[in-house]
Amino acid sequence: MPAPDDATAARLPGRLREARANDTAVLDAARELFSEQGNAVSMADIARRAGVGVGSVYRRYPTKDALVDALRLEGVRDVARLAASIADALDAAGGSTPREPRGPGAVETFVARHITGARGPMLRPTGARRPLSPELAAASEELRAALERLVAHDRSARLVPEGFTTADAMQLLVHLRPPLPYPRAQVDALHLRYLALVVRGLREAAHEGTTLEGGPRWDEWVGTWQD
Repeated sequence: MPAPDDATAARLPGRLREARANDTAVLDAARELFSEQGNAVSMADIARRAGVGVGSVYRRYPTKDALVDALRLEGVRDVARLAASIADALDAAGGSTPREPRGPGAVETFVARHITGARGPMLRPTGARRPLSPELAAASEELRAALERLVAHDRSARLVPEGFTTADAMQLLVHLRPPLPYPRAQVDALHLRYLALVVRGLREAAHEGTTLEGGPRWDEWVGTWQD
């Protein structure tokens, strides 16, 4: 059940609106605790952080695996929507970029907006091998297609070098957003600082005509969501 936006949630009947709010609180708490403590977190820990009864958590997510799967699906859908919105905006603007662009590129915009807008880092693999659900496979394909548009735009504008892949974009997003024990504004500033350093290196490599070798493939990235 995807979380509704604020306007949709406001129109829901009282009990359903409360249930959706509780579900959002549970997912947010689980994301924070898994990021902080790993897979050893208990459902009781999650309920306590969310401020709901543990029975409420189990009614919505009968196992911890079900909760983890919901978090992963939500995370992939969120970034897929973000990437598609940026690609659509580029298309609406004609998709053109000057040969010597001064502003941020498509991939940089994607990562920066995720840094400042996402509710928390995306979950890392837990080590328990399970088949990829059809919903997660579909969301991953939507994300790949949107990122292909962003990477193609930046490659043609010499903002990323040849060999930079859609999986590279996702690895950037994950590696530039580790959980840090600081206030959110300070954490975002640090992540954006390091993003700027990475972007500078990518632009220099692109202008020098460098081709990146041995980059990750999309199927390898998708494989991490089976762990």
